[in-house]
Amino acid sequence: MGFPAAVTEEVWNLGTELPLTRALVFSLASLFFLAILIFVLHGHGAASQSRKAFVQRVVATYCVTLFIAALLLFGVDRLDLFADPVVAIKRTILVAFPASFAATVVDSFAGANTTE
Repeated sequence: MGFPAAVTEEVWNLGTELPLTRALVFSLASLFFLAILIFVLHGHGAASQSRKAFVQRVVATYCVTLFIAALLLFGVDRLDLFADPVVAIKRTILVAFPASFAATVVDSFAGANTTE
């Protein structure tokens, strides 16, 4: 469910203007806040998991969301991976940011409905 709902013009323009180092810092910050959100939404059950499982969950959520964002941009013929790969990567990072949080929230709903 980590599907980007919309790509705004601001995000689109920011993808061309933002330096790659800032986009990578933005990606790291996204991972950090995503980890906090996963920890909070999954309660202290996440704390009882091993640290490795927790990190895997955070990284998997973010990577799947990045992949889906790239597929979305590719599907609408806006992933200029060969013409301008740096801009394509930056736009994918920016588009994936809100979608990763939505994916985490949906995952927490699915986890709440299961019995252990």
